[in-house]
Amino acid sequence: MELREVETFLVLADELHIGRTADRLHITQGRVSQLIRALEREIGGPLFERSSRTVRLTPLGEKFHDGARRGFGALASALTDCQAVAHDVQVELSVGYMPSIGAKAVTRIVTAFEHRHPGFTVKLRAMVNFDIGSHGPFRPEDTDVQLVWSPGGDGKAVEAPGLTVGPVLHQVRRGVIVPSGHPLAEFTSISVERLAGHPLLSPSNSWPRELQNAWIPPVTPSGVPLNRLAEDIPSMAGRSVLIVEDALTSVARGHGLHVTVSTALDRMAFPGLAVVPIHDMPPMVVVPIWRTSARNTAIRSFIETARDVSFNVDD
Repeated sequence: MELREVETFLVLADELHIGRTADRLHITQGRVSQLIRALEREIGGPLFERSSRTVRLTPLGEKFHDGARRGFGALASALTDCQAVAHDVQVELSVGYMPSIGAKAVTRIVTAFEHRHPGFTVKLRAMVNFDIGSHGPFRPEDTDVQLVWSPGGDGKAVEAPGLTVGPVLHQVRRGVIVPSGHPLAEFTSISVERLAGHPLLSPSNSWPRELQNAWIPPVTPSGVPLNRLAEDIPSMAGRSVLIVEDALTSVARGHGLHVTVSTALDRMAFPGLAVVPIHDMPPMVVVPIWRTSARNTAIRSFIETARDVSFNVDD
């Protein structure tokens, strides 16, 4: 059994899509299929059910996945640690995160990673300004890995050229921040339909259209247009991305409502504001992203740790 076969299996089990698996591994789709077939021959049965539209694990594939992920993760961890020892240096991995994810959750992951890999230290960086743009969120001086929100229930909304989006680590219900005296504040939960007619702050007018639409849909499920503000609000002071502080003060000043996560006010209390859960929008999820060209064992080991550690953003 080849390690490349196991790695390909694990990535395909994450993506459930041949094309995205090939992109992450920098190989052709044909090579992905070839490696999976070789592994299936060695195991003696099909690991995936594949059609022209879908890929999913078979019961045999699910059984193999449980053991393979643990084994491959342990091997990757050993390789990472030995690389650090061989170079006799303390290797630093820089990790960025969106503050609204929760510093405690991120700290828990980082602490677990440093405990597993004593040859590595992590430099944490809160990302005040997050802008995907047309070339991804990274600049050369930025972090190795970033933990970010992605709307739509998966990581597709933050995909960009040269960027790899990792597995979903956590998901949270959507919500809308309103003034406490607003008519919507009377509800314990609302439908997207109730947002119609209310001005909605745009997180960023510079984001790709797909990301903007996943964050705030242009129309309700019944087809009623939503009033997404076309211009950046004055309080943004020249920034192209609406940060949390701007959003809260803008809602309080009556500039519009802010569609975000239902936990938005848990770590940043703001008297006079309320968050109302939205029950029929796909959840917001936390995903790791990194430059595809920079993928290495340290990043892989960090992602494995993030998957294993309880990622509770509610504390």
